[in-house]
Amino acid sequence: MPFIFKPLLDHGTTNPIVARLSVQILKILDYCNLTQETRDRIGEIYLYSLQKKLLRCWEIKERLLESLRVAQKTYKLPSGQERAINLPQIARLEEECHNFLYEAKNYIRDLLKVVNILYKADFKEASEFLRAKKGRQSLIDFAIRTFGEHDARTRFLREAASTVEYFIDFRNAVEHPGGYSGELRIENISLDPDGKTAEPTWWREKNGQRVDAPSSIRADMETGIHNLLASGESMIVFWAMDHLMAPALMRIRQIPAKQRNPKCPIKWDVTPSQHLEKLLKSQANKREAAPPAGERP
Repeated sequence: MPFIFKPLLDHGTTNPIVARLSVQILKILDYCNLTQETRDRIGEIYLYSLQKKLLRCWEIKERLLESLRVAQKTYKLPSGQERAINLPQIARLEEECHNFLYEAKNYIRDLLKVVNILYKADFKEASEFLRAKKGRQSLIDFAIRTFGEHDARTRFLREAASTVEYFIDFRNAVEHPGGYSGELRIENISLDPDGKTAEPTWWREKNGQRVDAPSSIRADMETGIHNLLASGESMIVFWAMDHLMAPALMRIRQIPAKQRNPKCPIKWDVTPSQHLEKLLKSQANKREAAPPAGERP
């Protein structure tokens, strides 16, 4: 089944999320040993689920950044005689935060669907990425038993777990306020002691006590999107390294950031293996060293 690329929410392949969760993923899968049916199932998850959810997170983050820029421009430090302060606020901040967490949690859940296809697992909930349900195992436990505790794939999943846990706990605090994850607190733009504006923050509280220190919503969203994107593509990259059609002739390499095409900034690509490159170079050198046709050596 051919995949048709259409602009998603006005985003083309210049957006790294689109480039790396669509063009890049499908290109890598084309060089792997798997059936067309499996390729299509994975492609559908990336194109029509993961990509869309992360783009929605990105849009929320961009709206927040724009609102912060406007607030910084319109706010004026009060003079000593002023008794009233006009402090700008970000409209619908709570709703935007809730929506961001909703999309992020569902992104994690759907990424586990990819794991189920690739490794014949049976994960169902986003929290199973790092927390085992009764009688089941978490993705981290699965990786340790399948690949080994010190395998690169296991280390990668453990590193990704901090972002996953953070957003799952925050979203659970919204869905089940007062439950195991506590309640989500959000503070809009506020004033620092020096009279300057302070960015919106969020944190969790449980039984009247803070579970987390307040942190910048803007910074958490930026870091989270970056880490979720890396997790989405790495899930395929790690698997593909062991399932290339011709591993002796091809490899997956990371493209340095400065060398990525701005029109489609993919991060990973399938290229000739080092063995094949040496073989091609050797043959090229032999042709250059050979005397022209008709000449005696």
